[in-house]
Amino acid sequence: MVLLPLRLARRYVFSRKSRNLIHVISGISMFVIGAVAAAMVAVLSAFNGIGDVVEELFGTLDAEWAVVPTEGAALPDTLGPWIEAALPGAVVAPVVEEQAVLRRVDGEPVVVTVLGIDARFAEATDLERGLMGGAWQEVWAGAPCATLGAGVRNRLGVSVDGSQAAVLALGAPIRGKSLARSGERAFRSRQVVACDVLSVNADIDARSVLLPLDAARDLFDRAGHVSRYEVRPPDGVDPEAAAALLQLGPEARLRTRAEKNRLIHATNRAEKWATFLILSFILVVAAFNVMASLTMLILDKREDIAVLQAIGLTGSALERAFSLQGLIIHAVGGGGGLLAGILLVLGQTHFGWLALEGSVVPHYPVRLAFGDVVGVFAVVMCVGGLGSALMVRVLVRRFTQPARSARARRVWRAAHPAPRA
Repeated sequence: MVLLPLRLARRYVFSRKSRNLIHVISGISMFVIGAVAAAMVAVLSAFNGIGDVVEELFGTLDAEWAVVPTEGAALPDTLGPWIEAALPGAVVAPVVEEQAVLRRVDGEPVVVTVLGIDARFAEATDLERGLMGGAWQEVWAGAPCATLGAGVRNRLGVSVDGSQAAVLALGAPIRGKSLARSGERAFRSRQVVACDVLSVNADIDARSVLLPLDAARDLFDRAGHVSRYEVRPPDGVDPEAAAALLQLGPEARLRTRAEKNRLIHATNRAEKWATFLILSFILVVAAFNVMASLTMLILDKREDIAVLQAIGLTGSALERAFSLQGLIIHAVGGGGGLLAGILLVLGQTHFGWLALEGSVVPHYPVRLAFGDVVGVFAVVMCVGGLGSALMVRVLVRRFTQPARSARARRVWRAAHPAPRA
């Protein structure tokens, strides 16, 4: 009798001899639940992939950590050796970042953001992945090499091809001089050669120019100071432990890449879980189909219920039988949907079925996360289990109540026989 509710539930779901409308509705409900579960896995994996692409793109010009000024815009050069001594094995790259005006000899000026870097920057970040030439260059034909963002190059209309590389003029305001009084003398100008192209994303490409560190120091008069230090941390050191080792004081602080891109990651997470919530509501709607099929099944099996009660099956056992049927429908449908979603994501990862033309990635990015799969299955089972159990409890008690009342009347009459005349 203990396993009887499970056997009844399994028979009502997978019965081969009975293929009436109720079983058809149950099959449709199972398919809908599976489709929603597969969609949830695929959508959550897509958001994971987008997050990875964002992290990868911004990692081209950002190391995992950065030491930045708490106030002001500069840090002393002496801080770099201090960081290297405090974190053995770390790669520390000084960076000078300022705005400047870039133009061709006879062209219109373009306002750009100049990053002054050296070879250590390529070690601390994934810079070379975004360079068209594949390697960082500091000098070209005896002049400082300027690596232009793809958008900057297109706006200037210059070439970076071998002997046709364009000579450009970079101008920056001289500190302490008034533009109104000094005019063009308020700007310091240096000639550079456009020798490579940087391609990361549309925003960075439209405003960025990479320049050798010494040339940037000279242009912006930054002798002895830098804007920040990009740091590739040694293995096994977390940011909290590094901050304790560095003891930077009030002038500087340690900033992680995730902290810098916090808004982008927070937006992506919010979109991910909002989509998860919307798909969960669709799953609730699908669960109503299961409840409807269970209701019709209970109505159809009233005679069977009476027979089962006659042989001693209790009302609670009947509740378990029909509740287990709802759980089986959700488990089979949800399990099949999860398998389909996992295969879909793995296929997109390995074969790139959905290609993206003209994008920074060749195909739509996805990444399967075990936690997402568990979460989807938990939602499927919770919705199915709670909904089915509550609905079945009400219906079964309604149908078994008359039988209980009739049995109670028979017992009372046997205990209290009518007096004889």
